[in-house]
Amino acid sequence: MNKKAFLLGEETVKIVIAVICIVFLIALLVSIYFSATGNQQKVEAEKVMENVLVPEINKVNMGGETNADGILIPNPAGWYAFSFADGDKKPNTCSGQNCICLCKDIWFKIFDRQIKECSNKGVCEIVSNLKNFDKIKIGKAGTFVFVQKINNFIYISK
Repeated sequence: MNKKAFLLGEETVKIVIAVICIVFLIALLVSIYFSATGNQQKVEAEKVMENVLVPEINKVNMGGETNADGILIPNPAGWYAFSFADGDKKPNTCSGQNCICLCKDIWFKIFDRQIKECSNKGVCEIVSNLKNFDKIKIGKAGTFVFVQKINNFIYISK
């Protein structure tokens, strides 16, 4: 009788260890997945910044006409456009100048976590005459934004 009870305890320990190992494997796979998709989203953000947003800002800055329909920011879905201008603290990639960044939004904005997120995992571009704007979410179908130059300042709105 005592031997059976001992086997039961031994089997329970094996099951607990197996469950712990499975949980660790699942956590590892999830972290690898989010790392891969995060890198893909950063590449998408770099392309959007380089091919869509910066050319439009430069065109408007040089006196070109504002696109009446706005410009489409197609991806990365779920990310946001942020402005870091005027007296704001700025990401390291902005070198202390006004800039626009595409990055994920942080829920708890303590200890400058949003700035670190944009600096480390986002894409930023310096726009010296940028004015602050409310964060703009990039939807699954993309988001239209308007770039305007008013009194020598660049304004971006949804």
